[in-house]
Amino acid sequence: MKSRFAVAAVVAFVVVSATHAAESGWIPIESVTIGSRREFQVNGQPFFPLMAWLQDPENFPAVKECGMNATAGYWKGSGGTADVIEYMQHVQRAGLYGVMPFDPRLNEHPALLGYIHDDEPDLPQQVSDAEVIPAEHLVVNRKTPLWKIVDGVTHTWSVLDPLLDASITIRVKQPVTVVSVAVWPTVSSGLPVPKEVVFSGDGRELLVATMRAEKGQQKFDLSEPATFRELKITVRSTYPGENPWGSIGEIEAFDSAGRNVLLAPPRNQPRALPAVSLAEYRKIRAADPDRPVFMTLTGNFHPHFDKFTDQQRKELYPAYIQATDVVGYDIYPIYGWNRPDWLHLVQEATALLTEAAGPRPVYAWIETSRGGQWTGPLERQHEVTPAHIKSEVWMSICRGATAIGYFTHVWKPSYHQFGVPDENRQALREINDQITRLAPAILAAAPATDVTIQSEGDVRLDVLARQHDGHLYLFAVNFDSRAVATEARVAIGGLPEGWKIDVVDEGRTIAAEAGGFRDRFAPLEVHIYRFAVPEGVASSPVAP
Repeated sequence: MKSRFAVAAVVAFVVVSATHAAESGWIPIESVTIGSRREFQVNGQPFFPLMAWLQDPENFPAVKECGMNATAGYWKGSGGTADVIEYMQHVQRAGLYGVMPFDPRLNEHPALLGYIHDDEPDLPQQVSDAEVIPAEHLVVNRKTPLWKIVDGVTHTWSVLDPLLDASITIRVKQPVTVVSVAVWPTVSSGLPVPKEVVFSGDGRELLVATMRAEKGQQKFDLSEPATFRELKITVRSTYPGENPWGSIGEIEAFDSAGRNVLLAPPRNQPRALPAVSLAEYRKIRAADPDRPVFMTLTGNFHPHFDKFTDQQRKELYPAYIQATDVVGYDIYPIYGWNRPDWLHLVQEATALLTEAAGPRPVYAWIETSRGGQWTGPLERQHEVTPAHIKSEVWMSICRGATAIGYFTHVWKPSYHQFGVPDENRQALREINDQITRLAPAILAAAPATDVTIQSEGDVRLDVLARQHDGHLYLFAVNFDSRAVATEARVAIGGLPEGWKIDVVDEGRTIAAEAGGFRDRFAPLEVHIYRFAVPEGVASSPVAP
């Protein structure tokens, strides 16, 4: 049962926002359901969510100007307000809908499209089974965990603070016998470097080694083989630096066969296991069964990324999908990796997730600009162009996405939540206006007739066929990452020669050949075709 405060708050928001709603065409949400074709239905009508991620209300005019109809995500630091209820008032006044973290006070809020899980529960986190125990006086730096000192990666390091008299103990699972040890010191401006290092096995001193202030492996033979379960390393003296802390890249111990018996490579595991997400999902649904729950995953379900093993992917992702009603993902080929040649991953990932999601709607987050924080200096980052955005949106829709989200945050040259350049804002407005106008057709049933698209050569093309209001609609995209042009033939069983085909929003028509038609696709180009269903073409729609 809702509190009187919550009911009063909802009523107040409706009254306060009535004028804004009327001006924007916004209508209060009474129901949100998922149809048999994975389409959203708001108040019983087909609805295509077009979302912006994590926006301050001051950006809502730009969100609306770019043709979006929803905002997703909220936290106090980004919302310009201390309370999600107040934030949702801004959402409603802007003529938008919200996909919000769960709060029981939002139940039946007229601007609430759905709830959303914490972002990217599957984000890989490195964990290790290694036991590396610091001396009590050491300050542990959580950003450089001590297990990195035995992870086998010599260009990473563990901080020892202070380095002088630093002592760590490496405990292995079974006794080992070693004949030599090695240290990979790190040498960096202003930091001390280990000089005299003492190795002890199970409390017995094995070696006192004198290091050089040089990078790279420095290996030392023991006077005789030593067997132990615990190897203690103590830095007795250092080459001085300006700071008290220093670091070591790797410590190794080798048996007679040359095997590093300390090696303990880390493994990846998600930051929130599916069971945690499932428990949260059940909590949300029990409190409010009338709004769907969204979940955004990383792209690591795609085999292209090797963060998880095949077995982990098979176990993790079906379980995550069971913990949500709507599932999406984020892959930003250019913004995230500076790799325009990875553009095709958006098409492939949407196809994989749609197949795995079953009856659940799927959405894709789309990049909108350069300016990522992890892809090097801004001047070396590739531009995200209108053609990139449009092709990514439509390759997602062609593979089954029934909602789209846009990631608009940039960190370079400075941080902004809506750092979309002007020409891309114009492109977003055109793309989203077209999707909104054609949503009833995009979300309609597939026709009974087969529709295929094939290019000259091996250029990658995709097509989605839908039947609506006596017409066939074909949404086609050249998603080839090589950005090459091609001529394509679209095959449609039973299409008569000479049949008139309108190319939507391009002011031209095409005359069909018998059984299909041809058209030219520029690099990354999208075409939308519409024509009346001719006699002889099987026209009874089927589920996709």
